Amino acid sequence: MLESIAAGAARWLRARRQPAAPPRRPFAQGAGVAFVVQVDAPTRVNPDEAYDSNIASTRLRVIAPARQLARRVPVWLVPLEEFLRDPALTGLGEVGAVVLGKLPTQEMLRLRATLAELLARIGARRPGTALYADLPDDLGALGKAMGAPFLAEYQKGLGACCTFIAPCRALAESVARDAQRGIVVVEDPYETPQRAVRATASSPLRLMWFGNLGLVNAPALEVELAALAGRFRDTALHVEMVAHEDVAHLAHAMHARLRAAHPGLKIVFTAWSLQATDEALQRSDFVLIPQEFRSEWGRVKSHNRLVTAIRGGRLAIASPIPAYRELADYARIGADLAAGLRWALARPEQAAARVLAGQRHVAQRFAPETIGRKWAAALGIDG
Repeated sequence: MLESIAAGAARWLRARRQPAAPPRRPFAQGAGVAFVVQVDAPTRVNPDEAYDSNIASTRLRVIAPARQLARRVPVWLVPLEEFLRDPALTGLGEVGAVVLGKLPTQEMLRLRATLAELLARIGARRPGTALYADLPDDLGALGKAMGAPFLAEYQKGLGACCTFIAPCRALAESVARDAQRGIVVVEDPYETPQRAVRATASSPLRLMWFGNLGLVNAPALEVELAALAGRFRDTALHVEMVAHEDVAHLAHAMHARLRAAHPGLKIVFTAWSLQATDEALQRSDFVLIPQEFRSEWGRVKSHNRLVTAIRGGRLAIASPIPAYRELADYARIGADLAAGLRWALARPEQAAARVLAGQRHVAQRFAPETIGRKWAAALGIDG
């Protein structure tokens, strides 16, 4: 009885934190969508043309939806400077929706004066074209972790003028405090090929980590790898880290410190690309996705790294953030990554079965076409 009351209370609190989705807005026939991003000039999106970026949020939250939406309506990628010069984007014809894409964190801090001007412009504009802001992160919580209060101010300003679009429910709940115009949840699509499932161990045991590596998350990752090495002292561990080439020095320094205490641990660094990520997945036995799950900014990450591991045919041993717990049937989710890895090593058939079931689930829920329909619905586009 007490458990059911607690569960009901938790659901009530979640409902209180997350505002209702905004009312569906009419989208004029023939109107288009403009994504405001880092491009040199306004660009009409061709749905059959390949576009690339080394920034995950740009690929998953701008390029992928833009290509899907371009099969329905005209879609443009527009520079921030152009939007500031002409918020109505009159040169593009009729625009039914404007989506403000997320800039890299350091770019937001560098351009704070420009972004403050942006907030003033959109705050003063007359009602008309629907405004949306895509939020892959809780900028308020991230700003607190980085000691950068402008990020919280910027997010609050966006929430006063724009409907938020978030990649998972946990993030929507976290930013609800700033979402005066509502929130829509649209997940990240998968972007890597589906590969054969394998869940057997090599010698040395080959593990993979991939993602954004920086000063905010590197210390926590090092702690997790040290704990893992300490629990597997009798096992040679080979960890391949895949991240942007600019942070190779962080991985090399981490390797030097950890190798001194754990001679059986070897860390190698691979510069990120989609192809490099896919190839590293195929070299690995299992994927490690430690994630800070107690901090405000860490626990609201999206599903995308776990989805990538599943698509790559490997069991992920991942931390218990809400988005990963949604996929717990298809991975090994828990705070103790070493225990998760021991479970996988002892039960390779069960581990493989989880991944195989996960591939079927992911192929439906996170398909680009599925996510494209969600974006269309969020922006009020029929068809």
